[in-house]
Amino acid sequence: MFGWTGRTIVVDLSSHSVTESRTGVKRSREYLGGRGFGIKLMYEFADPDVDPLSPDNPLVFATGPLTGTAAPMSGHYSITTKSPLTHTIFDSNAGGHFGKAMKYAGIDALVITGRSDIPLYLSIFDEDVELISAEHLWGKDTRETALALKEKGSVACIGKAGEKKVLFANFVSDNLYSSGRGGHGAVAGSKNLKAVVVKGTNDPLIADPQAFEKAIASAQRLLQANPVTSKGLSVYGTSFMVNVMDHLDILPSMNFREQNFHYAESISAEKLSASYKSKKTPCDNCPLGCRRLLENGSPIPDYDALWAFGPAVGNTDQESIVKANELCYVNGVDPISCGATIASYLEISGGKMDPAQLLQTVSDISQGISSLSEGSLSYMIKQGVKELSMSSKGLEIPGYDPRGIPGFALAYATSNRGACHMSAFMAGPELLGKPVGLDRFVLQGKAGFVKLFQDLAAVIDSVVLCPFVSFALSEGEIASLISAATGVSYSSEDLLRVGERIWNLERSFNLGAGFTCDDDTLPRRMFSNGGISEGEFKRTIAEYYRFRGWDSLGVPTTGKLAQLGITF
Repeated sequence: MFGWTGRTIVVDLSSHSVTESRTGVKRSREYLGGRGFGIKLMYEFADPDVDPLSPDNPLVFATGPLTGTAAPMSGHYSITTKSPLTHTIFDSNAGGHFGKAMKYAGIDALVITGRSDIPLYLSIFDEDVELISAEHLWGKDTRETALALKEKGSVACIGKAGEKKVLFANFVSDNLYSSGRGGHGAVAGSKNLKAVVVKGTNDPLIADPQAFEKAIASAQRLLQANPVTSKGLSVYGTSFMVNVMDHLDILPSMNFREQNFHYAESISAEKLSASYKSKKTPCDNCPLGCRRLLENGSPIPDYDALWAFGPAVGNTDQESIVKANELCYVNGVDPISCGATIASYLEISGGKMDPAQLLQTVSDISQGISSLSEGSLSYMIKQGVKELSMSSKGLEIPGYDPRGIPGFALAYATSNRGACHMSAFMAGPELLGKPVGLDRFVLQGKAGFVKLFQDLAAVIDSVVLCPFVSFALSEGEIASLISAATGVSYSSEDLLRVGERIWNLERSFNLGAGFTCDDDTLPRRMFSNGGISEGEFKRTIAEYYRFRGWDSLGVPTTGKLAQLGITF
């Protein structure tokens, strides 16, 4: 096979067994890889109602047909599981160099099931797959773990948060790139899996090298010509969004009680750049380098962390934001859910936190010794104020206020992961005018656009490319890259049909897990005090269902599933 390796590895931690199978041409062509393989394999290895922290809930690592190739921004991989935080299907598009290592080891997909009696790590070197005791690593943070294992290859590991099964614990790969904000790290911890280490020596095979080089050159020109990718992201990383959001007066603060933050300048990208010296640490084959490291090896906060430990909790102290972000990385916990959960706690407690208190709280959460470690929804339900959790399907809303970006309102509410901004990054068209400009002041007429961007995101997450390519590359350019790499001819329409297939299969999984159309909503706060019109929102949800080919209850029809070739 070209593009794909044809190799799927299944590891059962309960029996310490390893089996391998052929990926299959049909699955490769219809689901591409990454996120597509993730949902397809979840259906094969688990029921939708599986307990997320049980041995039966798989972790699926997957590469795509462009992973490890010379295509720009193609160094990503995907991790999929059923989230212990949201109980939805939950994939995560992860950067760094781990994806390339997987591809060079000849892996399309790695499925990890079961639970070991002792802590283990999985070591893969080309054809050799070995489970090794990790008892000496249990209790160590992600930095210590990566340092101990780096000679064996690229490392994706959990920290103390995953070991303690913090419900928004994640993986950290290559000591910098976090992934799995839905609690993938907690799933690994429940399995006694400390890390996966991969090294490979096999170059990916390209079907048409000449056409591939031409497609790469075209993609690189478009990335360079786009001001968001070549300037904003390349110069400051995602932190450049702080001033953009502030300028548009849609930087939410204090648990979304306010739609602005009067001290945005104190945490801006420009202020951060002036205060700290850093160096670019790009993902594999990335011309942007939006990730940065401080001189001491700590990561510079991205927009999500700046918001979560700044405006979300009413904090203006830049140093404490940097340190809180560091705690999240070394302990392996998602900064968005961490900061947003603290914000909801501060609302009901009626208090404020100084920088020292904030850092102590982040430390307690990320080590699993705080009641806030279960996330805002679970905590608020226990406090009897469920409506103060700013979440959808249990996932905390990030720092893109849907009251000022109404396309995001629909995207958050209908996302298969919960309120994830990457399920359809509507800030692109609504705020930055990329790849197409939309009027951000209206919701009406956006159902079709949200569906389109959701399907495109599913394609990008399955290829697997960095999500930021969507600012510059259309499905046409992506189709050219995949066609040349694999030798399988894809049109733009073919790719979007793959994305639609993946989206519908994920929706079906969530329905099987107990979700209904009633879950396609937002917190009451988003519809009050001049927020989103609830009537218009409900009408747009109904319109979205029609665009999807679902019934009035948001269930994919038999005809739609048959049209997409989905069978159970």
